[in-house]
Amino acid sequence: MRPPRIRVLPSQLIDQIAAGEVVERPASVVKELCENALDAGARRIEVEILGGGGELIRVVDDGSGMTPEEAELAVQRHATSKLRSVEDLFALHTMGFRGEALPAIASVAELSIATRAEGEDEGYRLLIDGGVRQLGEVCGTPRGTQLEVRHLFRNVPARQKFLKAEATEGAHISDVVVRLALAHPGVHFGLRVQGRTVLELPPHRTLEERVRAALERRTGERSSWIEFSERSGEVLVQGCLAAPNQCSATSRGSLLFVNRRTVRDRGLLHALSMGYGSLVERGRYPLAVVQVEVLPEAVDINVHPQKLEVRFARPQEVATAVRQAVARACERAGWEASGMAQLRVYSRPPERVLAADGDGFAAQQHRLREALGLFAAPRGESPPEPATAARSSGFFGQLSYLGQLHRTFLLGEGEGELVLIDQHLAHERVELERLRGAHREERLRAQQLLFPETLELDPPLAEVLAAHAATLNAIGFDLECFSGRSWVVKAVPEALAARHGQGMAPLLEKVLAQLVQGGTDAVEMALQAMVCYSVLRAGDVIDAARARALLDGLDGVDLQGPGPRAHNRPLLLRISIAEIERRFGR
Repeated sequence: MRPPRIRVLPSQLIDQIAAGEVVERPASVVKELCENALDAGARRIEVEILGGGGELIRVVDDGSGMTPEEAELAVQRHATSKLRSVEDLFALHTMGFRGEALPAIASVAELSIATRAEGEDEGYRLLIDGGVRQLGEVCGTPRGTQLEVRHLFRNVPARQKFLKAEATEGAHISDVVVRLALAHPGVHFGLRVQGRTVLELPPHRTLEERVRAALERRTGERSSWIEFSERSGEVLVQGCLAAPNQCSATSRGSLLFVNRRTVRDRGLLHALSMGYGSLVERGRYPLAVVQVEVLPEAVDINVHPQKLEVRFARPQEVATAVRQAVARACERAGWEASGMAQLRVYSRPPERVLAADGDGFAAQQHRLREALGLFAAPRGESPPEPATAARSSGFFGQLSYLGQLHRTFLLGEGEGELVLIDQHLAHERVELERLRGAHREERLRAQQLLFPETLELDPPLAEVLAAHAATLNAIGFDLECFSGRSWVVKAVPEALAARHGQGMAPLLEKVLAQLVQGGTDAVEMALQAMVCYSVLRAGDVIDAARARALLDGLDGVDLQGPGPRAHNRPLLLRISIAEIERRFGR
């Protein structure tokens, strides 16, 4: 008889599968441990990480702590203090509830727990490595719990190799701590990275105080927030809204919470945008913190392993409450009356010319190459007169060029509208498209330096450069490690030769900073950094011929495709003549 093909999995493999659902990256561990601390009534939570969280995650709280018996039970699967019956599962009042986090983490790392319950004279220390209990002993420790997670995914190399750079993982952890702090403004949160304090948020009396303290680095304006709170039936909506001019092209700044849990919900995000109405252009997202409170039995938080998605019993009712609360807050803020949104502008070309025109995308690429040849005329030579140059038939080619504003923006007149174009972003998109094409066709060339330059890099950047040296050499650099932190630059990409007089250190730091951000294509990240460094900047003077060539080149770029990630602002603004006349009262 053949052996059965269906078998029960080993318990260790079961735990590691559970860990794959709960522990996506170091930030997931921080989230689970901090939520446990909040459920324990902690009023102070300190987080410390090393190596982006892969080397060490330490979370210390002053909550209720655990007895030795409770600590032993806490690391067993599906052991929890938060559920007693099936009914409890559908009316949750706690952050955690499954009883999977600690055993899942312990199965893929070394987990140490030091805890002392209130009223106990002694604490208890428990050590588990790779799911195997190593130690359990009495110890001295303050009331509360200290958890240390070391060598995350050490015993699961396939998971470990998917971790991003330390800076990227650290940024995700910082985002988790900030979101938890926004959801619990009365709790002290601290974050230390590599021994350095990067976040210190003492308890705040109001949500607005916490928002200002936690997010002021993003807004840059301390007076831009308005707090609101409004109840509609059994739905309470409260939060803080930033002015419409602080919106962005991504939803990263729209922070949504349901019963103090950070969530991703398209319905709530749409309701938030609808609340701003015409104050925020379609396709852009406001900077806002919105907290929704509903009855525990009116929301299902058990639809996602990491509790990032929820399902409402009455989603339309919740969305309407959010939209109306935000709309009334915007009205009270007086943003419409202040004229902040009265000037209606658009940040994309008209839809009818976004796609390639009748002569095809290949023709667009040909025009792009022609325009770049005109734009990059050798120094000392005069480019052809605009009247004799081939004129693009696309949106930008049809603009009448008016001039340069503030040495930063190109002004053009279109059909019934004024068009303002950011010269840096425009040149960046055109040059990035050219470099992408040259890389695909293996036409990227290096230019040897007359005198090689030696760079002394900080240890983290030196490590990144060592990891990506082959990538950089493939796109036109010639880099050689001299010793440790010292690198010799022998050649640079041809596109950067004109800027070499400023030294290579700033450029390489920018390129390496892009590579630190991670991503699946290191070449693309490096090209984007190179382009940002080598093209026109704000303050550069551009003559009419070069501006005309740049506009023609834009018609050879697919603006709906991926652009540089370094900038989160529009490339152009279109203001209708009718809008300008209305502003003048004509």
